Order: sequence, then C-alpha cells, then structure tokens
Amino acid sequence: MKEKEMILQAFTVLATIVLFANGQHGQKLPPFATSKYLGDVKDKIKIQPAPMPNLNLMGTLGPWFYQFHIDPCSWAVAEEFTNYMQVRELQGNNILLHETMRSHDLCNTVTSIVIVRGPGVFMGKDLVGNNWSGKIILVATDYTSFAINWGCTKWSVFNDGLCEDPSVYVKTRELNPHPKVLRRIETVLQNTWGISVNQLRRISNEKPCSTGGSSWIKKNGNVG
Repeated sequence: MKEKEMILQAFTVLATIVLFANGQHGQKLPPFATSKYLGDVKDKIKIQPAPMPNLNLMGTLGPWFYQFHIDPCSWAVAEEFTNYMQVRELQGNNILLHETMRSHDLCNTVTSIVIVRGPGVFMGKDLVGNNWSGKIILVATDYTSFAINWGCTKWSVFNDGLCEDPSVYVKTRELNPHPKVLRRIETVLQNTWGISVNQLRRISNEKPCSTGGSSWIKKNGNVG
C-alpha cells in the first residue's frame, strides 16, 4: 500500500510539472515563448519603463490588433475579450483611439482620447468612465508589425515612480502575426521586464468584429 501511495505521489508531481511547463491555464506553450520566467507579472511591471526613443508618432497610426495583455484592475472586463482591435487617428495634438471589442459574442465600439505628452509618453482619457485613464508609455514598436504599450492607472503614494495598478498591451498589425513577429515580441518582453508571453493573457481573435481598419486604410493608405 505504501509503495502504491509513493507511485501515485510521483505521478502527481510529474503531472504538475508538465502542466506548468505548458503555460497558464493548461494551454500548450507557444513555440516562440519561454517558460523560465516565473513570478508575479504585476509586480515585475510596476516600475515605469523608458519610452521608445526617437518615436515617429505618424508611424503608430492606423489599425492594430491586440494579442496579449495584462490589464489594470479597473479594466478586468478585458479578460473576457475574444477580439480587440484599435485604429489610431491623429486629431490636432491628440490621438483618437477607435476600438472595437468582442465580449460574450457581442461587438462594441468606443472612441477615446490619448494626449501626447512627449516622445513615447501619453496621457489616456477613458471617455466612458475611468477604467483605464492614466499614463501610457509606448515601450517598443517597429511600426509595421508590432507595438508594446505600458500603462498606469494608480500610482503608489509611498514609492515615487512605482505603479500600483499597471498594465501591458501587445498589439500587431496583422490579425494573425508571423511567428518571427511573435519571437521579436517575446524578446522585448524578456529584455524589458523579464517576463514571457506565456505569462500574459492571450486574445484568441476568433470571429473578428473587423478585418483590419479598411476604411482608415482606404483614406490614408497602407501602413509602412
């Protein structure tokens, strides 16, 4: 009996290791991800990152698809999104964000404002409520394939420069990005925060509400 209990315990430990190695929620780890970065992601992203230097603001306009994210507590509803698209449009000194998201098989569209504060630094204003209003940093982008944003909705009152409710959003130009693009995203996440995409929530992008901001492209031309 004791020998059987030991064998059962060994199988339980092995199953746990396999499950963890395959990433969060029991999903198979993507080939471009790494499983060696552990720990609480929210703690790792509390420190404000440096904005991307020499940012070309015009290059960030147009359509983007959200792929991976860690949301602020006030925007936890985003965890239910199965499709999330954004079209960025310049209006004076501000950027309009036209966003469409699918939740529980329903698509909703909202428009919000981002105020440019400096190269790669923005102040977001949620016009619907105050779910995600706050500072936004564009950490990295190549303009034609991916972009990574960091945001803060609540700053620490005890530690200057530390965010108590941070977020990270990874976007791509294509609905289904090439593996090379995903590997580049993985590298930026590792170098910036020591985290991996398998520690973020992935948007399935099934049944997209929109296929790529066609009206914006028709008006402004293709990006890149």
